[in-house]
Amino acid sequence: MSNKPASPDDLLHPTKISPMQWLILFLCMVASMIEGFDIVIISYTAPAISEDLAVSPSELGIVFSAGLFGMAFGAMLLGGLSDKFGRKTVVSTALLIAGLGTLAVAYSASVTQLVVWRVTAGLALGALIATLPALVGEFSPLKYRTLVIAVLLAAANFGGFAGGLIVAEIIVDAGWRAIFMYTGGLTIATAVVVQFLVPESIAFVIQRGRERVLAKVNRTLAYVGQSAVAELPQVAEARKREPATVKSLLTHGRGRTTLLLWSAFFLAFLTVYFISSWMPKVLTGAGLSQQAAIQGTTALPAGAIFGNILIGWLATWWPLKRILIGAFIIGGICMATLSGVHQSLASMPFYLIWLMLLVTGSAMFGAFGNLYNVAMIVYPVQVRGTGLGWAAGLGRTGAVLSPSLAGVMMAAGFSMPSLFFYFALPAFAAGLCVAFIGMREMD
Repeated sequence: MSNKPASPDDLLHPTKISPMQWLILFLCMVASMIEGFDIVIISYTAPAISEDLAVSPSELGIVFSAGLFGMAFGAMLLGGLSDKFGRKTVVSTALLIAGLGTLAVAYSASVTQLVVWRVTAGLALGALIATLPALVGEFSPLKYRTLVIAVLLAAANFGGFAGGLIVAEIIVDAGWRAIFMYTGGLTIATAVVVQFLVPESIAFVIQRGRERVLAKVNRTLAYVGQSAVAELPQVAEARKREPATVKSLLTHGRGRTTLLLWSAFFLAFLTVYFISSWMPKVLTGAGLSQQAAIQGTTALPAGAIFGNILIGWLATWWPLKRILIGAFIIGGICMATLSGVHQSLASMPFYLIWLMLLVTGSAMFGAFGNLYNVAMIVYPVQVRGTGLGWAAGLGRTGAVLSPSLAGVMMAAGFSMPSLFFYFALPAFAAGLCVAFIGMREMD
């Protein structure tokens, strides 16, 4: 038995990952892939829904926004529930509700019903987004925590990417309703498996536990194949009593870091959703065929997967802050370069265009994804879910605003190529925000 651990992080082996820990991480990755697919499922099925239900483009835009608004408010308002009721409890409940909401979409007969069920699923997925990094991080070896969370976030990108390929293969024969039925059923099944196989976070149990905490912790340690402990780290009474509210994020000396982190999330969301929304239009406007534009745009999600994992791996050797600052700068430079060479794109070899977009996606999306690791580092256990939720939720307001802002700027006379230069500025600003964040856990 080990003695006198300094913090909950010391209860798990710093480098060893047991088979049960691998299973926990795998199940959370499946949940992340489902979340990533659910975000884009409405886009993949939109043409079929429009034809079947006679949905106008303006009404379809409302359906698109419904899920995003639900996720933003779900992350902010429901993410903090994991600080009160537990990480595992919120993850399994969120998956269950998201699954039921997605399943209900399959039986929708009107735009109103589509909006209601997309908001419902979005609220649950928002809570899931805010809670999964905390659950995964608190079951990860300290040395590899940043890498593990980066892989978790890459799984969401992979879910959206692979989901599109799957939908393209089966929607013609099965129809759009079957897509939502299959996705909803898989989400509900994942919720059940998580509820029965994943234990509650040790850090949460220590933080919120009232009775027989040592026995509960040792049962969890035995379950995941780690050594029992004779004594638990001391948790200050002030931490145990602190409410998990947004006020807690802005007081107790956390206000400056919180505002910087919120700003970084907002600016990063603003930039990456602009890139995602308008890249096909930029490429076709430069003279590429629609097919080539779509093929070129696939470099962005591919880069997101690669960039998230690469940054997480590099962070096991170098300070995460420096890597993120560099990635945001590289991403901004790539966007500005794309603006400058726009007129020459049609004459460039396609592989160079794809490579340029791959580097852009790796840098921008990788830096954006690893901001969740920053939130994991700076927020203490008792407000970690709340901190993750508000950062992700407020950041998503940038995702909602981004396409509209670009549309307004184009209506005001800005050219599409010039927008890539102007939207590079938020990328640089996000890196600047990270530069002023102290990368240590706050009290």
